[in-house]
Amino acid sequence: MIKMSKASNIQVWQYITAILLIFFLGFHLAERIPQITGLTYHQSLDAENVYHNYSSYGWALWFLAAIALFHGLNGLRGIFLEWRQGKTYTLTVNALFWIVYLALLGIATWTVISLPALG
Repeated sequence: MIKMSKASNIQVWQYITAILLIFFLGFHLAERIPQITGLTYHQSLDAENVYHNYSSYGWALWFLAAIALFHGLNGLRGIFLEWRQGKTYTLTVNALFWIVYLALLGIATWTVISLPALG
C-alpha cells in the first residue's frame, strides 16, 4: 500500500529546498560579481571563464537544477493536491510529479556531464 504524504511534510520540503535554493543560486550569481571574481561582468561571460566555471563547479549547477526542479514541481504538486482530492487523483498527481521530475533531472544531468571540449 502506498502511503500518502501529509501536507505538512510537503511544506517542510518546500522550506528546505527554498533555503538550499538561496545558497546555490547565490553561489551561481556570485560568479558574476566583479568584486568577487576580479573580472568585469562582461569578462566573466567570456567563453573561457564560463567553461572554467562550468567544468569546476558543474556539480553546483547540477544541484541548483535538481533543487529548483524539485521546489517548482513540488509547488505545482501542492497546488494540484489542494485543487482537487481523492485517492486516485492524489496517486496520479504524485506519479506525474516523480515522472516529470526524473525526466527533467535526467536532462539536467546529461547537460552537466556532456560538457564539450573548448576550442
